[in-house]
Amino acid sequence: GSDESVLYLPGTREEISEIFLDAMTELRTEVRLNISGLTWEFGAENDLKNLYYAVLSEHTGLKYAYDVEVSLSGDTAVCSFLYMPYVTGAYESGVPEGAAVIDSLYHARAAAQGMTDGTERMTVAITDPALSVDDIQRALGQAGYGWIRYDLSRDGTELIAQPATGRTLEECAVAIEESFRLGSEIVSEQLDDSMTEGEQIEALYEYIVENVSYDFRYYSDWEAMPYESTVAIGALRDHLAICGGYAQAFQTLLDLIGVENYTVSGVSQGEYHMWNYVVVDGVGYYCDPTSDRGGMRNHYMLTVEELAADGGYSWDHEFLTRISGAADK
Repeated sequence: GSDESVLYLPGTREEISEIFLDAMTELRTEVRLNISGLTWEFGAENDLKNLYYAVLSEHTGLKYAYDVEVSLSGDTAVCSFLYMPYVTGAYESGVPEGAAVIDSLYHARAAAQGMTDGTERMTVAITDPALSVDDIQRALGQAGYGWIRYDLSRDGTELIAQPATGRTLEECAVAIEESFRLGSEIVSEQLDDSMTEGEQIEALYEYIVENVSYDFRYYSDWEAMPYESTVAIGALRDHLAICGGYAQAFQTLLDLIGVENYTVSGVSQGEYHMWNYVVVDGVGYYCDPTSDRGGMRNHYMLTVEELAADGGYSWDHEFLTRISGAADK
C-alpha cells in the first residue's frame, strides 16, 4: 500500500527494485526496508542508490524522481525520494514570483527561446504533471539555434543555458542576433505585404534552396569546416552550410514572419540529418531544404505519409505532434 510506515523485508535486489518502482510511480516520499540478511557489493547506501539509478534508466518516465537519500540505522534503511515539484502539485496554490510558467512542451521551448540574449538561468514552474522530463528536455533542444543548449535543472525548477560550442554564452547570443539581422534583410528583400502566408513561406524556401551551397568540407576536410556551416549564419551570411545550417536558416526566417516551425533531427539515407516541420493552419508539413538545394521543390511541404514514402527517412513524428499540437493532413 501507500502507507509510508510499512517496513518491507526484501529478500533480493530485484524485490528492492520493484519496491522502488512502485514508490516512485506512486510519488511516495519514503520507503523503509529491513535489510538484515542482504549482502552488499559497495555497501548498503551505495548499492541502494545504484538500484535507484538502474530503475530510472529502465523507466525513463520516472526522471521526475530526481534523487534519493539513504539513511541507515541498524538493519533499517530509509530511502527518501526527491521529486520535481511539478509532479507533486506544488504549484496548485500559485507559482513562485518571477517564475516562467511552462504548461506545455511548446511553452518549454518558448521559455528557452526567451533566453537567447545570453541569460544563463531562468526560474520556471512546470504546471502540467503529465509532461515527461525527456519530452521537456527535447523541447528545450528546439531552442538556441544550434548555438546555445538549454537543460532542465536537476530538480526541474530552472532552465540552465550553456554554449553548444567552444564560445562564451555572450558570443553565442551575438551570433544568434547576427543571424536574425541577416534574416531580417532577406525577409524584407523577398517578401511584400501582398503575399499570403503560404506565398511567404514558399518565397523564403526558394531563397534558401537557390542561394545556399552545400559545404562539402563536411566529407572531405571536416576539421577545416567552420562551426558556422552547421547553423543559420553559415547559410544566411556565407551561403554555405550543411543540413543543420539549411534547417536553422529556414527556421530563423520562419520565426521572423511568425510561422510556427521546428527543426527535425533524424536519419536520412543512413546519415544523421536535420530538416524542418512547418505548421500551417494547425496542420504539420515537412520541408528538407538541404535535399532541395539547387532550386528543387521535391521535399517542400510534404505530409508525414509523403515523407515516409520517400523511404530514406526515419524520425520521431509523434514528438513533433506533441510539441506542436498539429494534426496530420
